[in-house]
Amino acid sequence: MSAELRASPFLAGVAASRQDWLPGLLAALLTLPQAIALATLAGMPVEHGLYLSLLPALAATLIGNSRVALSGPNTAASILLYASATMFATPYSPVYVNQVLLTTFFAAVFQFAFVFLRAGNLFLDLPISVAQGIIAGTGMLILSQQVGPLLGVIINGQGFIESLGQALCFDAKNYWPLLVGAVAIGAGLAAKALRLGRYHLLIALAAGWLAADVCDLLIGSANTAFERLGHLNLSIRVLSVPTVNWTELVALFAAVSDGLAVAAVGSLQAAIMARTTSLLIKEPMAVNRDILGQAVMNLLATFTSGFAGATSFNRTLANIESGARGRAAGVVGILVLGTGMAISEPWLARIPLPAVAGVLVLVAIALMSGFKALDLKKPRQTVELLATVLVAVFFGLFYAVLTGAGLAFYHRALDHPQKHMPPILEDS
Repeated sequence: MSAELRASPFLAGVAASRQDWLPGLLAALLTLPQAIALATLAGMPVEHGLYLSLLPALAATLIGNSRVALSGPNTAASILLYASATMFATPYSPVYVNQVLLTTFFAAVFQFAFVFLRAGNLFLDLPISVAQGIIAGTGMLILSQQVGPLLGVIINGQGFIESLGQALCFDAKNYWPLLVGAVAIGAGLAAKALRLGRYHLLIALAAGWLAADVCDLLIGSANTAFERLGHLNLSIRVLSVPTVNWTELVALFAAVSDGLAVAAVGSLQAAIMARTTSLLIKEPMAVNRDILGQAVMNLLATFTSGFAGATSFNRTLANIESGARGRAAGVVGILVLGTGMAISEPWLARIPLPAVAGVLVLVAIALMSGFKALDLKKPRQTVELLATVLVAVFFGLFYAVLTGAGLAFYHRALDHPQKHMPPILEDS
């Protein structure tokens, strides 16, 4: 095993200093709306997103190489899980939850395999244009899935075009959720404009929540018909064991193949974040150990009622911007989140789903900033980015990774022509 894994990562640098408490509090505040929104995106009961944000996320914080990276619910992983499990069951149902847990288990197995094979540098070698394409494509997928909730329409489409078509062509639309979502989006964008960007998701959720309550008061809840999270079944008994139905081998094979997709995309995100944190706070890179942290997190999530997660871009960057330089900030954030969940459970049940949809639209807008990297003067990078986006939207994120990697390797091959070979002597 490599030297980077032999070094003991446990509890290294966890001793909290005063500068870690504020970033820890901020991490808890940012995790709450994302855990709710991304559990919804994955088609899982909200409490599963909160469970993922506790013990599994703590394991990733302590085991991974980066001192400041925050892991847990992740947009790309949630989309992959939703696309996988909806082929076999209805979201939120017990069968659906079991399929997600099974996929999460195999994602952990493949990530352990990546660590054993020391494949971290392969993910690190993918060009930035491919990573930006995957991120932007994820944003477009989120947007297509939120049109239905914002119009009060239940959609079961899985593709980009199918989801949009079902939502837009539905006759009995309800525009009150759209108003609440618009308030949430507007509040989030205003927060960014006022340099409150690190809080913008929390502000958006609060503004949408307030707008929904005002609409219910003025118009009547029977007319607005807002869906809310409802009672959360939070419990200290979180143990879960996915089961295999041997009469439905198709579902098992899907869990294996989709687990590979989740593992690959999550490992790629860990590599991207490792490169980013290395530049921002000058910490050494050890991508294999970061992937190990993700593997342990997903394994724990399988057996503690979570679902597959990955490193969070926006929470990690907010953690750095707020001054965090050690693991203590992540640990404090998890402790504060757990305490807050125990105290505020009745209030969380009142969160309106249109406000959650507005938060997800803001996440999508941030992800689609990858399009800003388009530079027509660099045709190869442009082709890699656009091709990755298109494949992500129409075929899925895993195939987008394969397409982007194939294009990148092809372009590298063009830049390294074979050396002159001696002529082959023909037989006389």
